[in-house]
Amino acid sequence: MERLGRFTQALGLPGYEEQAAQAVAEAFREVTDQVEIGPMYNVAARMGREGPHFMVTAHQDEIGLMVLTVEEDGCLRFTTMGGVDTRILPAMPVTVYARSGPLQGIVGAKPPHLLTPADQKKAVQLKDLYIDLGLDPQTCRETVRPGDLAALTGPLVKLEDGRWAGKTLDDRACVCSMLAAAQWLKRLRAPARVSFVAASQEEVGSRGATAATWALEPDVAIVLDVTHGDCPGAGKWETFPLDKPTITIGPNVHPALGRRLKQTAQDNGIDFSLEPCGHVTYTDAEVTQVSRAGVPTVLIGVPLKYMHTTVEMVQERTITEAGRLVALFIDELARGWEEIQWY
Repeated sequence: MERLGRFTQALGLPGYEEQAAQAVAEAFREVTDQVEIGPMYNVAARMGREGPHFMVTAHQDEIGLMVLTVEEDGCLRFTTMGGVDTRILPAMPVTVYARSGPLQGIVGAKPPHLLTPADQKKAVQLKDLYIDLGLDPQTCRETVRPGDLAALTGPLVKLEDGRWAGKTLDDRACVCSMLAAAQWLKRLRAPARVSFVAASQEEVGSRGATAATWALEPDVAIVLDVTHGDCPGAGKWETFPLDKPTITIGPNVHPALGRRLKQTAQDNGIDFSLEPCGHVTYTDAEVTQVSRAGVPTVLIGVPLKYMHTTVEMVQERTITEAGRLVALFIDELARGWEEIQWY
């Protein structure tokens, strides 16, 4: 989990993934043949020289904030980048990346003692929140500019039963699954060309995966993303056990490949949950599937609790099992590529 700790602490807000991309590229250079960082900060790590071409992708960007204005008292008004739930923000520690370097701050709001009875019944709104750096107004205006990034902060914490909690596990946990898959493929010597893509800007519309799929022209796309883990109060089919990966079924997944993926898991003792989805999956699988003339796509999920917070929780073994499933699936498909019945 040392790699996971490094990945989660690297800055990677949508469109600004350079630091995260460098951390991911460094890790993949140890197990793949060629690694490059593209102009959108997509990381593409390649291995293999012959056979069908598989693209395995997980996104590397994270949700966060961006400074809009500096108020008269030196507090910062901000907007969100990606799907930030405003309910988690009050009292949140943040790091503002100003021209002079990173500055530590907190997200503040009016104390409940000063709210009217009517306001106490309302959900917190973005307009009521601000970032406080503790700077005097003049210094703050000289230091911070509109457009400066603000990242949510928090450590990676080891919990019981092989579970970990922290920020950015969506989707850096799945980047670790890709790394595990690359390590397995190196041992399997699969007759395939594989491109592992840590994609940018998923949180604002799967832009990195779109560019990568068009550029790489894969024969098959395997998408890894987190899904919702079991938690109190969730409805049936909304969440899944943390201790095993999910395999999605539905229109976003090629039916023949989906069946093969389930069979590969069963043949190799990999426990999984089925994740039915009759509409869009809100993952990069949506764009890999429809790029160019269409790419047969499958989607593997790593269940995660408390999504889009700084205490996201995952099971370590599920991360590695998802990677093993990817590697075995690629190896099996590549060795029987000419016999695949697509329909």
